[in-house]
Amino acid sequence: MRSDRQPFKYMLSLIEKLKQVKDFRKDQGKRHPLWIVLVVIILGTMLGYLSYRELGEFAKNNRHRLSQEFNIIPERVPSYSTIRRVMMGVDWQSLLKVFNEWALQEYGQRDDINWLYYI
Repeated sequence: MRSDRQPFKYMLSLIEKLKQVKDFRKDQGKRHPLWIVLVVIILGTMLGYLSYRELGEFAKNNRHRLSQEFNIIPERVPSYSTIRRVMMGVDWQSLLKVFNEWALQEYGQRDDINWLYYI
């Protein structure tokens, strides 16, 4: 995290990038914009929550902080089943592309950081 910004504020540029990822889901029954689910997945994964259920627990346990930072209704954070559906259906090539663009924009080309590239 860059020291010249408050916690979570550096996420604003990532959110703008995540909004570029095409939402594969049908409109009917969609409760969360795709970018919100992706933010939960990215933050949770960075903190060591790796399974669908763990990511769902991360969202539930941090719902108040997530709601403050990202303007989400606390009772409506993504569930593990939503997280699972998104992880199974998202275009990972597109997600990796926008994530890497964001990382390069925010942190520049650095030899001491190894970002995930198309795996």
